[in-house]
Amino acid sequence: MSGSFEMNTDEAVSEDWLVTYADAITILMAFFVMMFSISEPSPEKFDAVAGGILQELEGKNAAKAEALLVIAQEMQETVSTFDESGDASVDSSSDGMTFNFKSNSMFKGGSATVTEEAEPLLDRVAQLVSLMGITNYTVEVEGHTDDVPIRTKQFPSNWELSASRASAVVRWLISRGVDPERLRAVGYGATQPLAPNLNEDGEGIPENREENRRIVIKIER
Repeated sequence: MSGSFEMNTDEAVSEDWLVTYADAITILMAFFVMMFSISEPSPEKFDAVAGGILQELEGKNAAKAEALLVIAQEMQETVSTFDESGDASVDSSSDGMTFNFKSNSMFKGGSATVTEEAEPLLDRVAQLVSLMGITNYTVEVEGHTDDVPIRTKQFPSNWELSASRASAVVRWLISRGVDPERLRAVGYGATQPLAPNLNEDGEGIPENREENRRIVIKIER
């Protein structure tokens, strides 16, 4: 009798594991559709791929997949708007995706308060990571500045400014329902420039400094 009971329990556990596995596969497939669509914004390509995925998932958590695809399409449209001004870009890999934003698209000069213009895209990022709740992911927000010193009461140096900006983005994501335990805020100051801040004569390069002032959001599994 005891042995029979243990076998039934094992079977129940096995079935629960399969359900969780199926959910994970659904989320993963929709996630790759999103990355594919964002890599080269194209409504026609998105519709074609999304349609194929939904057909495969018909009767298998299709509602959940469709919800994710809606969020993905909204993110594509929002990122495309930012891309037109050159203020945002998205990179993806097998381990996750990275959003890169110029600081002037998210903050006013010398400020660590998120601007209204940046709120829609941050909302989309929050929706994405919240819907990925059953997967093992982390979200790291990096703050970067250029080499121009800042000395204010609130920000004695670029270290404080970069860390405060990263923290502001993290607080925004938390306010939109992202699990705080999966978030990290890191301030790098001017230590990791994308391009030289100065030319060979020691003069500042405005366009490079603009590129170096940025916020990076990394979603990694």
